[in-house]
Amino acid sequence: MPDTIQTKTKYFNTIEIVFIASMIGLDFAFGLIVRPFLNPTGILEFIRIDMIVPLMMMFTTRLVVDKFGTLILYELIWGILAVAAMPASFGIPGFFKLIPALAYGIILDTCMQIFKDKNYIRLLIAGILGGFVNQCALLGIKLLFGMPLSSFVKILFGVNLFTIFIINIIAIHLTLSVWKGLERSGWIKRIHTWRTS
Repeated sequence: MPDTIQTKTKYFNTIEIVFIASMIGLDFAFGLIVRPFLNPTGILEFIRIDMIVPLMMMFTTRLVVDKFGTLILYELIWGILAVAAMPASFGIPGFFKLIPALAYGIILDTCMQIFKDKNYIRLLIAGILGGFVNQCALLGIKLLFGMPLSSFVKILFGVNLFTIFIINIIAIHLTLSVWKGLERSGWIKRIHTWRTS
């Protein structure tokens, strides 16, 4: 009997997939609504304030479905949606968007596997390391497609790293506040019961 439960918890069940898909849908819809309002201001070139809520959604998804692969799946599906709906986004053409998305998902999921009993520490490590890897992957793809590594690009990359760190810290604290309210809620218990029953 214990072996059966362990096998069940190793993979995603139907309710977990539905939950992950729902969160990705909300995340993507949020971006489609908010980004057009912020793009004309030029602020997103320096600080991605539009990422606070999506990061909170993503981290919350991982706390609810606390399995390795959750954020890889999340980033893969989000990347495919971005390819279809926003082909020119992030300055990266087409399916090349999936490279930084998958790298981000792998790093986040790996970091979330450590300190599983200390949510703040693992979220902090995932946020900082994941943000760094994501920015490096984005820059690497852009350089591959011919963007010159000028002094301005280096400065902008440094600014982006610093601001991503701030955005992640804000998103992590927001995630913990949301999780505090959700952790003992009935529908979270139902997801966990379904997982182990």
